[in-house]
Amino acid sequence: MARSFPPGRGARTTRWVVGALLLTLAGAAFSPAVADRTDLLENREDRLGDQIPDARQDLDSSSRQLWRASQALTVAQARLDDARSVLFDLRGQLDAARALDEQMQARLAEAERELAVAEADLSEAEQVVDDQQDEIELFAVESYSNGDPGLVALGTVLGGDSPLELTETLSATDAVLAAQTGDLDQLDAARILLELRQERVEELRDAVAVRRQQAADNLDRVHELTLEARAQTDMVRGLVADRRAARQRAAQAKQHDDAVLARMERERDRVESMLAAIARRQARREARARATSSASSESSGGSGSSGSSSGGFLDYPIPGGYITSPYGMRMHPILHYYKLHDGTDFGVSCGTPVHAAAAGTVVSEYYNSGYGNRVIMNHGLVNGVSLSTSYNHLTSFVARPGEHVVRGEVIAYAGTTGYSTGCHLHFMVYVNGATVDPMSWL
Repeated sequence: MARSFPPGRGARTTRWVVGALLLTLAGAAFSPAVADRTDLLENREDRLGDQIPDARQDLDSSSRQLWRASQALTVAQARLDDARSVLFDLRGQLDAARALDEQMQARLAEAERELAVAEADLSEAEQVVDDQQDEIELFAVESYSNGDPGLVALGTVLGGDSPLELTETLSATDAVLAAQTGDLDQLDAARILLELRQERVEELRDAVAVRRQQAADNLDRVHELTLEARAQTDMVRGLVADRRAARQRAAQAKQHDDAVLARMERERDRVESMLAAIARRQARREARARATSSASSESSGGSGSSGSSSGGFLDYPIPGGYITSPYGMRMHPILHYYKLHDGTDFGVSCGTPVHAAAAGTVVSEYYNSGYGNRVIMNHGLVNGVSLSTSYNHLTSFVARPGEHVVRGEVIAYAGTTGYSTGCHLHFMVYVNGATVDPMSWL
């Protein structure tokens, strides 16, 4: 249920709770991988801080032990969830890097195969150029060993050979020259092809070098991710153990609080029985008084009349106090079951004076493990019912049992004794021995 704070009061309470939670978080040991992602935890802490005001509505609904154990469990679960999220991300990156490594290895192997083929073609082209160059050189040597073809033809003419023989000689010379020219053209073509294959080989060698480096870099990334994932896995295991321990402490604290709540219910039943007996005695005295006299008489310690309205009869026990938790059934913020909040809580500092809500007699004052230091007063018959009030979690007492006090008199000082998580006054109203909503009488 939402709470309305006067200026300055609610802010101090909220800051105190948030500060306590942040001190708890600061004391926890963070491993390097989690520390690198503290923004996740900071976001989670912000969400927890937003939930604290709602959880603290019921100030006397949980012990400090249960409150702290519950918060520690919540923080441990948040840290574990974040660590698991980081581990999941790391594993995804590792799987992607491994898949990329397989692709890179395949591409590298293909590039190396292409390079091997290109180098073989280059070697073949180099051999062709060498062979053609050797043939041309051999042809030239043989040709010039037999004399210049042109001079041979001229010698034939000067020697008086027949025209037919001259024609044959010239034809042979032309054929030799044509063959020599063709061999030179083939050599030029082979050299051009050789240059192209050399360029291709260089390109493929560069590509192979790049892919080898990429594969090596990715392999380093795989190694880094493997180590990080391994460390994160160890961290998750440790956080699982921390959560298990926090859960055990919370379970133990819950068992303790269940026992305290049971004792509080028994104490409430005992007090209700006691006040119901007082109400019966007051009713009998009132009946006897009416039988002997028609005039109404005020009961012992009484301060009301049968004709007055209950609303507004009682004064606020803390003048100017603000309500932090009202009377009624509500879901316990930690134990998660419905229970009766049997009074109205006023948020005040420890040591704040507590005033009698009306004139009456102090029935009893004592310490109870649930309600802490408490004062119970009876105010006599009001509107035909026996009215009593109870003031709980007090620091100390002022009034004494059997003492009659006037309205507004200081009877005790507020505190946080018993089953309480902070300084406040738990104010209860009983009608004929049964608890009712105090706001119907204030």
